[in-house]
Amino acid sequence: MTMLKIFLDEQDEIPWDALLYVTGHINYGGRVTDDWDRRCLISLLKKYNNADVLEEGYKFSDSGIYYAPPFGELDSYR
Repeated sequence: MTMLKIFLDEQDEIPWDALLYVTGHINYGGRVTDDWDRRCLISLLKKYNNADVLEEGYKFSDSGIYYAPPFGELDSYR
């Protein structure tokens, strides 16, 4: 079990800011040395790490090709 999963399981609500910080600044941030690249990385992660992703019909792109699938069992995503 990963530390992130343990951390998330302990929370009553998803801590979106903390999740963004862990993924953007800790996991990837150490590899991104340019300030503008880091800014771009955080902007992209905000598109995927937000509460709207949990809403049915959320689209990752304006074209609608990329979207969050509806809630279901793991096999339904495979």
